[in-house]
Amino acid sequence: MDMLVEDGKAFQSKSIEGKDFSVLSEERIEILKILAKEPMYATQVAKLLKQEAQKIYYHFKILENAGLIKVQGYEEKQGGIAKKYVCDYSALTVKIGEKGVPFKANKHAEEKLFRAFNFTNFFDAKIIVGSPEPHGKYRAKASEFCVSELSAYIGANYSFDYPLYLLDVEATEKNKKENLILVGGPKVNSMVEEINDKLPIKFNENFDLYSKITGKVYNTNNGVIEVIENPFNKSKKIMLVAGNNQHGTRAAILAILKKTDKLCTEKNGMYARIIEGFDENNDGIIDSVEILE
Repeated sequence: MDMLVEDGKAFQSKSIEGKDFSVLSEERIEILKILAKEPMYATQVAKLLKQEAQKIYYHFKILENAGLIKVQGYEEKQGGIAKKYVCDYSALTVKIGEKGVPFKANKHAEEKLFRAFNFTNFFDAKIIVGSPEPHGKYRAKASEFCVSELSAYIGANYSFDYPLYLLDVEATEKNKKENLILVGGPKVNSMVEEINDKLPIKFNENFDLYSKITGKVYNTNNGVIEVIENPFNKSKKIMLVAGNNQHGTRAAILAILKKTDKLCTEKNGMYARIIEGFDENNDGIIDSVEILE
């Protein structure tokens, strides 16, 4: 059985081929609507529609032959056997093309974190994370392993094409023109270095976070989450999830996991957030966050 998704609800749907359109008269559609509410005998439907029972039997036969209704039960009546019919779906659909996207039922349909990307149930973006090998002009090794938590979050809410992520050294010019989630700062992620000057909250020469919005500098386990127009393709978006160190990046991802609602508002027509992370139980792992701006 197919599913039709509309306004956050999923409906069981019957897929029909072109040849079946001929059976869908106005009267027969009315019969389907009645039988979708509850199983009935032809005589009951005839009474509701104020039609002769014999005419309804005729419609039932056509609908049954087309596979649009089926017998649910029998009852002996006046020396004969009466059939009770049911329509066990809520919609009819016809596929007229082959274009589609992977779909996964989303139990968090109200999710708005990625609304700038206009995602529905399909995560139409690539995550770009820095390579763990020495690379780039800083010969840095990325250690943003917390990206696995972001990936798990995305997988729980969206379907996606494989591969979901690429290393910065693997990303091609074509990849740059897609919707992107960039993880890590410019020292460990070369793609972030390319766009750093275009960010409303950028990294300064000391790799501290500098807010062009407030003029403040942040340098203590601070993370940033911001969305900009993709400078390589203005029809796409880039989200940066990073920090002034690996703890800052972890704080940003923890904010996505725990403070989604507070992250989902724009300020001054832009989306840019500074996060501060705290290790409250002294185990070396960021476990609490606050949104500073």
